Formats: sequence, structure tokens, C-alpha cells
Amino acid sequence: MAKCPHCGAEYQFNAKTQLIHCEYCGSDFNPNEVQEKKKVSKKENDLLSGACYRCTQCGATLMTFDETAVTFCSYCGSQNMIEDKITNQRQPDFIIPFSKTQEECVKNYKKKVSSFLFAPSYMKDSLLLQKFRGIYMPYGIYKLTYQGDVVNKGQKYNHRSGDYVYYDDYAIHADVDATYDGISFDLSSMYYDEYSHAIPFNFKEAIPFNTNYLPGFYADAKDVEIGVYSDNAISIGSNDSSRFLLKNPTFRKYSCHSPKVPFHVGEKRVGMFPVYFLSFYNKKKDKIHYAVVNGQTGKVAADLPIDFKKYLIFSLLLAIPIYFGLLVIPVVIPSAINVFAIFTCIVSFLIFMIQLNACNRKDIHENDEGYLSINREEKMNAKKKKKSMPSMKIGYWFKYLMAFLIPLFIIITHPVSDYYYYGSSIISLILVLSSFFDLIKLHNRLVSNPIPQLEKRGGE
Repeated sequence: MAKCPHCGAEYQFNAKTQLIHCEYCGSDFNPNEVQEKKKVSKKENDLLSGACYRCTQCGATLMTFDETAVTFCSYCGSQNMIEDKITNQRQPDFIIPFSKTQEECVKNYKKKVSSFLFAPSYMKDSLLLQKFRGIYMPYGIYKLTYQGDVVNKGQKYNHRSGDYVYYDDYAIHADVDATYDGISFDLSSMYYDEYSHAIPFNFKEAIPFNTNYLPGFYADAKDVEIGVYSDNAISIGSNDSSRFLLKNPTFRKYSCHSPKVPFHVGEKRVGMFPVYFLSFYNKKKDKIHYAVVNGQTGKVAADLPIDFKKYLIFSLLLAIPIYFGLLVIPVVIPSAINVFAIFTCIVSFLIFMIQLNACNRKDIHENDEGYLSINREEKMNAKKKKKSMPSMKIGYWFKYLMAFLIPLFIIITHPVSDYYYYGSSIISLILVLSSFFDLIKLHNRLVSNPIPQLEKRGGE
């Protein structure tokens, strides 16, 4: 498919020059000019043909558009032989070409990781960074429109009579002519929504789909129906239009704080958007981390675990100025130390519960509409699990309970010797510090993903 018009060798698209380049004869071509020379029927032009294969490890479906015999899975990093299978899909409507090179992608990733103080050293390994792969990911593109009169309810204080307060109800009319074009969501069930949301694209730079931009990059086939995200697109448009309408003082005057516009999806189209994708194992080889870079803007989203050793060293260094700072205080009331220990325990417990809830939401893919649309059984289980309280190991409960009860018991019993106060506060703070390490484990679990083959249905 990707053949040089001069010599017939394969060519590749160069993100830096925005031209297609033939390594064999050295020719450069404008992708749009080469497309114009091809003669295809209208029916053929609506279909996109490619070699379709399924990863033998995790089951992800990817497509290639040349004669590549061996490739790597974007999601688990395993090497695969391409199956002899041809698929025809409806050709995408738009494409955003890669404008960032792999070198720029690696540079932005390094900058992101370097800004994170506790990032493990293996995340910066040069051999690891060579695994960044440029992939065209399928995205659903939604166009919202509304034209006409919009009515929202409002009210205004009238008077008070005894225990009754009277308000007048109003119908607030607004003449709206609004269009939102370019709201996009990824259409790959294996591509977590949280990653795609973190690297938004500028749809204004999208161009009509042209296969000449594909050579040199991978491409992922869509497996999520485009209608799955229609409600999400409408929600985005409604929230933004509400913010715009509230600039009119009439809505605030009549206590209409959330004006709504009844948008409908006018058009649903498919686009191929550029993403640099990196998947790598953690140190124990039992979890996978992902990093994605927007191939258009260079924005990075990455799983950033915490290195225990770096955290411990930083904590010890931080303890030194805190220690000398406490020496400046002339008198410290013993009971105040116990109150501080209880306060620290409560704050730590609340943070732990927030992180635990976040882990559970990710485990059940609660916010990943594309994944749940494919895995209907897990969608039902997610609703059941959402209603249940998050589980905690007995050891976690015991640490927080003891860290809270020990200083509280000393405050209530009010012993004579100060040693009881200092001893109980020290024990409580040690338990809280121990729970911080539990928090780190929980954080590392939150930013990691199970090895994909564990979620595979059937097969190997």
C-alpha cells in the first residue's frame, strides 16, 4: 500500500518535515499530492484495508498497513507474528498527522519523570525509552448542535408571611445558536479512558483521512461502537454552554445556577489521532505501567510509581530541619503532642480511604465507558461492587485503630508522668509512619495495571 511512486519501495511519513520519504531513492512527496494521483472508485475509497491480528498475550486487536511480518503489541509489549487475515473497515473521516518526532516524545517524557521526585530509576532507562511506539488511535468525533429557544426555570424571593417564605417562579428564555465540533473519545477498549482524557487533541488541525500518513507508524483498530460516548459528549457541551449562559446576569438574578441546553449529536465521525505509547514492567515483573504522549502537542500522561528508597531518604532529610525547628520551641505541653498524633492519624486515614476508593474504581473500570461497553458482564459487576464498601486488610485497620486509641487513652486517663504522654505519641506516630508505607503500596497499585493476559477471555 505504501509504495514510492518513483521506485516502488516502501516509504514512511516523516513527522518533522510533514512529508513522506523514500529511504531507497531519497524522494520526498507531499502526502496529499500522492493521494490525488491514485485512482479509486468512491466505493473503494470508503473502505480501509489492512492486516488485522490479535495479540497472543493480551488479545488486543491492532492493524498494520504494510508487509510487516513481526510487530509489538502496544498494550503488553510482547512480540507477535501477524496473522494472515485481511479486514475491511469503514475508512476514518479524519486524521491528525504526527507532528512530534519520537525524539521530542522521549524528551517530554524525561521532563515529566524528572519533575517527579520519587520516580524509580528504571523509568528513565535509555533502552526502555526506545520502546516508545507511534500509534494512530481510533477516536470518535462528535458534533453537537442546537438552534432555537431554550427555557430554564428560575425563581425570585417575593415576601415572607409568618413561617412561610414565598417565591415567584419564572421561565427564562434564551435564543441559542450553538455548535460544538471536535469533542472526541477513544474507540479502543484496551486504551484506558483516563490516559486518552489526559492528552486532549486540537481537532482544528485534523485533515481529511489520507493513508499516506500511516506508513512508519502502527494503527489500532476500533472495537468500541461510536455511539457509546454520545451522552458524554452531550454532557461536555451542556456544562460548557451552562458556563457561557451564566455570564448573563439574568440567570443569576433569578437563581438559575445551572441553565441547560438540550443538545443533540448532529454528526458522529471517526478519526485517527497520533499517540506515542510506552508499556513497561515494574521491577517485580508482575505489573505493567503505561505512558502516553500526544503526537500532536507533546503532552505526556504517565504512570508514576513511588520508589520506597527515595521516599525514605527524602523523609529522613526532611526530619532534620523539623527536629531543629522543634528545639526552638521553649515549652511543649505533653497532652498537645498526643492531640497532634491523633490529628495526624485521622488525616492519614482519610487519605488512605480516598486512595483505596480510587484503586477500587480503577479495578472495576468504573470510569472506562469503552471497556465496559465491550465487557458487559464486568459492567454489571462494577455496579454491584460500587455499592459495597472498599475492603481493607485487618492490619491496616489495626494500625489506624491503635494509633488513634493509644494517645486518646492517655489523654482520658491523664497519668502523672510525662513519659506516658511522650511514649504514647511516639508509638502513635510510628504506626502512622508505617501506614504511610501502606499508602505508597496503594499508590503504586493505583498507577499500575495487571498483566493484560490475565484479562484475556479464552485462548492461551
